[in-house]
Amino acid sequence: MKNTKNTIKMMILAGALVAVLPACKKKGCTDPEATNYNSEAKKDDGTCAYDTDSAWYSEVTIGGEVYRQVTGNITADQTMTAADNWLLSGGVFVDNGVTLTIEAGTTVNAADDGSTPFLSVAQGGTVIACGTADSPIIFTPVADAPSPGAWGGIILNGYAPINTGLTAEGEGGTGTYGGDNASDNSGSLCYVRVEYAGKILGTDNELNGFSFNGCGSGTTLHHLQAYKGSDDGFEFFGGTVSLKHAISSGNQDDSFDWTHGWSGNGQFWVVEQDSEGGDRGIEADNNGDNNEANPYSDPKIANVTLIGLDDGDASNQGMKLREGTKGNFLNVVITGFPKRGCQVEHDVTLSNMNGGSLTMKNSIVDNASPFVFTTSVGEDAIGIATFEDGGNNNSSATDGSLVGFLSGYIGTTATGAGDPTAWGTWFDSATYIGAVSSGSDWTAGWTLGL
Repeated sequence: MKNTKNTIKMMILAGALVAVLPACKKKGCTDPEATNYNSEAKKDDGTCAYDTDSAWYSEVTIGGEVYRQVTGNITADQTMTAADNWLLSGGVFVDNGVTLTIEAGTTVNAADDGSTPFLSVAQGGTVIACGTADSPIIFTPVADAPSPGAWGGIILNGYAPINTGLTAEGEGGTGTYGGDNASDNSGSLCYVRVEYAGKILGTDNELNGFSFNGCGSGTTLHHLQAYKGSDDGFEFFGGTVSLKHAISSGNQDDSFDWTHGWSGNGQFWVVEQDSEGGDRGIEADNNGDNNEANPYSDPKIANVTLIGLDDGDASNQGMKLREGTKGNFLNVVITGFPKRGCQVEHDVTLSNMNGGSLTMKNSIVDNASPFVFTTSVGEDAIGIATFEDGGNNNSSATDGSLVGFLSGYIGTTATGAGDPTAWGTWFDSATYIGAVSSGSDWTAGWTLGL
C-alpha cells in the first residue's frame, strides 16, 4: 500500500513538472533554399543541406549592395527572385532542356566589369519572364549613369525555319538557331523592359535590345520595351514568333528589324526616336544574298505608330522595305522622319508589291517624301505601282496636316481604318489607325519615356 502511494505521488509531481516546463521548440533546417527545408521547424539546428546546383550564382558586393552574380551556363531549372539583386557577368546561357523563371518585379543588372553581359536562351531552353504593368521585369546596367550599348540584351534561339540554311550562328557568339519546327516554344516574355543594350562588337556584329533568332510561334511575346540601345530595339532573324504591344524608344539604329524569313505577326508597335540617334523605324529584309530565298519574310503588321526625329544627319526613314521582303501593313502612322516616310527598294521587293504580296493599307504617311520606290534603274521608275494606288485607302502629306490626332505617340483615328481581325484570331479588334489609343494607354506604368 505504501509503495502504491509513493508511485502516485511521483506521478503527480512529474505531471506538475511537465506542466510548468515550456514546450520544446522543434528544431530543423529553416532555410527555404535548402533541400531539407522544414517548414515546421522553429529553430535552425545547423543541418541544412544544399543541392550542388545552388552554386549557380555567387554573391558579390557593389556599392554596399549584395548581388547574386550569374555567369556562364545555367544547367538546371532556376528562378530569379524579385526580393534579390541579380547581376549578369559575361554571356549567360540557358541550356537546352532548362527553364529560367524570372519573377514579376525582378531587376536584372548587367555587370560593369569589362565583360559583355547578355542573356541567351539556347535552342530547347526556356525563359519564363512575365511581369505586370505594376511590377515589370527590368534589365539594366548596374552603372549609375549608363549609356547605350552598355551590354548585350536578351537573345532567344529557337528551332523555327530560317532562309540562310537549316541553322545559323547568332551575332556575338550567342548561340545556334534555326530548324524545321515552326511552332517551337522558347518561353514567355511579358512586361519586360530592356535598357541601354545593343553592344557593338564589331562591323556587322552587334547585339540588340531583343533578338529573336528562329523563334517559333509557341513563344509568347507581349508588352516589351527596348529603351536607349545602341543598335536595333527588336530584331527578328527568321522564325514565326509574333509580338504584340511593343515600344522601341530612343534606339540608335533600327527600331524594328527583320530578315532571313520572319513570318510572324505584329500589332500595337510604337517607335519613338530621340536626338541621340536613330535610323529606320522599320527595316524589313528577306535575304541580302538571295532576295528570293524561301521561306520569305512575310509578316502581318497592324496598328503601328512611327515617330521620327532629325538627329542631325537627316537620314532617318520611317520604313525601308527591301531585299525581297513580303508582308502586309494595316493602320500604320508614319511621321517626323527627315528623309523619307516609306521606301520600297530592290526589284524583287517591288515585284512583290506589284503582285500584291507586299501591301500597305488604311495608313497615313505624313512625312517628307512620303513614298519612294527604287528599282535597279533608279528612284521613282515609271510604271511602278505605289501604295497610294489601287484602292489601298492610304493618305499622304508632308505638312503634318494628317497627324493632328497625335500627342507624341499617343492618339489614334478611326477615319479610314481597317479591322485586322480579318487576318485571324491572333489580332485584337482595333478599328483605328495608330498604336496607342488616348483612352487606353497600354504603355502607362511599366515603360520609360524619353
